[in-house]
Amino acid sequence: MAGHLPARSHMALLKAWHAWLAGAFLVAYATAGEDAFAIHQFAGYAVLAAIAVRAVAGLLIPAPSPLRLPCPSWRATRDWLATGKGRHPLFAVFAAALLAVVGLVAASGALADGTPWFEDPHEAIAEASLWLIAGHIAFVTYMYAGKKWLKQITDRLVQGRNERTM
Repeated sequence: MAGHLPARSHMALLKAWHAWLAGAFLVAYATAGEDAFAIHQFAGYAVLAAIAVRAVAGLLIPAPSPLRLPCPSWRATRDWLATGKGRHPLFAVFAAALLAVVGLVAASGALADGTPWFEDPHEAIAEASLWLIAGHIAFVTYMYAGKKWLKQITDRLVQGRNERTM
């Protein structure tokens, strides 16, 4: 069981799952339309399967694991704002929101297979989900690389200003 694996293995599993989900979503989005419907449908069901696997695993895995389902809380946010230590609470917020929205996209797509009425809501939710995905990508990029880039830029600006005043 994954609960007995080292934390490093948990992160590797989480990254593999993320690749599965993101890849399947990208294929489903890129093949939306009549020309590649079978591929779109297959990729959509792969997204739905990824969400289902994540939900089941996230409920069964013990709490300290990164595989546990994210649980945003006001307490964690308040503690992080007070100390600035630990994992940024927006990671849990984005994860929970993405799981819900992407799950809704996949579920509405599966429902549209049998009930054409769901096609328009499915498309609308899929298009709206792109904004959340873009926000997630921007946030993660900033948290892991953006702080470093911002420091480099400000250091160069300060250095340039100091050279001009000399």
